Amino acid sequence: MKRYIAFAGLALALLQGTTAQTIVKPSVKTKTTFAIVTDSKSYEAAKNEIDAYRASVENEGLGTYLLIDDWKTPQPIRELLIDLHADKKAPLEGCVFVGDIPVPMVRDAQHLCSAFKMNQTMAWHRSSVPSDRYYDDFDLKFDYLKQDSIYTNYHYVSLRADGSQYLSPDIYSGRIRPLRAEGMDKYQLLRDYLKKVVAEKQQTNVLDQLTMARGHGYNSEDLLAWSGEQIALREQFPQLFRPGHTVKFYDFTFQFPSKNMYLNEVQREDLDMMLFHHHGHTDVQYINGYEMPGNVQENIESIKLYLRSKLPGRAKKIGKEAAIAEYAKRYNIPESWCEEAFDPEKQKADSIYNYHMDIHMEEIHQLRPNARFVMFDACFNGSFHLDDYLSGSYIFNPGKTIATLACSVNSIQDKWPDEFIGLMAAGMRIGQFARLTCFLENHLIGDPTFRFTPNVNAGFDINQALVLKEGDIAFWKKQLYSPLADMQALALRKLSDADYKDIVPLLEESYYHSDSFMKRLEALRLLVLNHPTQSTDVIKAALNDSYELIRRYAGEYAEKNGSNELIPAWVQSYLQRSQEKRLRFKIMGGIDAFPYADVKAEIEKQVASMTLYNRNHADALLAQLPRQEKSMERDIETITNPKSKASYVRRDLRTFRNHPVGGKPLDMLLAFVKDGSRPVDQRIIAAEVLGWYNLYHNKAIIINSLKETKANDEALKKEIQKSIARLEGKNR
Repeated sequence: MKRYIAFAGLALALLQGTTAQTIVKPSVKTKTTFAIVTDSKSYEAAKNEIDAYRASVENEGLGTYLLIDDWKTPQPIRELLIDLHADKKAPLEGCVFVGDIPVPMVRDAQHLCSAFKMNQTMAWHRSSVPSDRYYDDFDLKFDYLKQDSIYTNYHYVSLRADGSQYLSPDIYSGRIRPLRAEGMDKYQLLRDYLKKVVAEKQQTNVLDQLTMARGHGYNSEDLLAWSGEQIALREQFPQLFRPGHTVKFYDFTFQFPSKNMYLNEVQREDLDMMLFHHHGHTDVQYINGYEMPGNVQENIESIKLYLRSKLPGRAKKIGKEAAIAEYAKRYNIPESWCEEAFDPEKQKADSIYNYHMDIHMEEIHQLRPNARFVMFDACFNGSFHLDDYLSGSYIFNPGKTIATLACSVNSIQDKWPDEFIGLMAAGMRIGQFARLTCFLENHLIGDPTFRFTPNVNAGFDINQALVLKEGDIAFWKKQLYSPLADMQALALRKLSDADYKDIVPLLEESYYHSDSFMKRLEALRLLVLNHPTQSTDVIKAALNDSYELIRRYAGEYAEKNGSNELIPAWVQSYLQRSQEKRLRFKIMGGIDAFPYADVKAEIEKQVASMTLYNRNHADALLAQLPRQEKSMERDIETITNPKSKASYVRRDLRTFRNHPVGGKPLDMLLAFVKDGSRPVDQRIIAAEVLGWYNLYHNKAIIINSLKETKANDEALKKEIQKSIARLEGKNR
């Protein structure tokens, strides 16, 4: 398909049943533009509603293109968006995909995800990432692989080595893809949704009602992580904490099952924003675990419930009577308790009990969610490529929810989901929020142009500034003194993006001298992500920061930086803050990052200088060190032994993606990649793993070693090239 666009003066009307590409130019002149990308059938079925939606966007001062075709592959769409964005008179700032638009299934890009690391030898529809970063991040380069023969809307693409290896979307994007559940008319859902978007855009609605809700098991259920976010939101949304405005914080422990109060809350007519933190799947929000028992009888019933969940499965393997005897002996309990596991009435009651602990997609279909924006900090809730998906259920209904933000695959818990969220009170479009905070898996479901009526003053049009002031160092330096905490943080990000020459001292000053959690965390992240050799001192300080999320990030960064200079601060953080569940989790995750003998000596040194009631927590870490050392030695032995089973070698190599350890493991990996006697598929894995050392304090030795590595295999060459680009490139 030839790449030609509306600059030639096209202003065509779509004819009934036509399959030719149609491009309608904006009807108003504006400083930036927007594009609605839709398929011919969806436009034919919802022409009036799509046209009305387009008019409503233009009424807000955003000229809007209409791009219509029977899109067979994703490439022509991407090419059109790139061209529209390149129009200097009115560059494209965002787009929305309406209806049946090809879904890019991205492969060979797991380093752009927050957590997804599935073996790509598994079925492609499972081991690829549904991602619209293909459409909105123009510095990424892809090779088109194939169309799925069963799921024909899936198009597999591979991230190339000669493009960017970090995410920095040029435009924002959103998906309006109606559900395809039984008994639903997808085109009627589309028409109804667009009507409510148009109606909502006509309202004046400031962001003055926010609710945050937490599910079980998230962030280790750490109360400090929970309270820290509440304090941070106070900094980001100071106006919400004033009289007449409302902020609510819900926890799964408040009520059992808590889904009842959560679903009541999300249907509040005046609710502007709902922030969910929980585990999830494509069709479930996991809210509650089993209720905590409060007395002897409840403890007994809890044990019986556990037995009923385990025994039927065990009985299928060894027989009912043997399973009963096994569990009765193991736990020293009456066999009668075990026999209840096979009672049909008990099984039925358990099934109902388990169902009511969580929020299920079919329940959302029957509700009227009204929170204008809902964020799902969870895995899989945003699997928009499926016929029926949970985040879509929140917008395709009679309620007033306009947009949701969710993940198409699994997502890491330890992230900053609220980064820049306070700027939405200044009128920032939801699409811009999504663009600034995305991973490969994050997707905005719904209208990305939606914005709240500003109730804080940024002093300028923030949406235009995010497009037209890109790279304007003088402008963003002024915003360092904005009264808005998130604007100060955004200014740091934009100066970093613009390669401001004094960025390192600015980031150091911002961390050491700011009382803003947002600015300090942004400074820490930008310094560590892009200047690891100069970040050691700030990481030391951040390990004891007053904001829990900064401490948690510092725990992760200490491991990935790997400098021995961090050992005293790392040990001190463990000894003084081991009671903090999630920070302890991050610190213990980095136990292999430093020489074990040096860590042991530092523990003994610090304990000797402390006045302790007991030293159990110190002894626990000391006891763990030799176990970790033996485990690491086994992994290295497995990898380096040519006689090891190939699957074990591949498995143990990949462990260093999550935990990029220096010292012996790094030396081993560098030698492994160069070893021409090793199978090329294993060398490719090792080369890919070395790309995960991009935050290492001395990554120059890795870059130099990879550049010296001789590779005759083309796939190995590309993987080495990709890792070098990751190590030398920027991060966000």
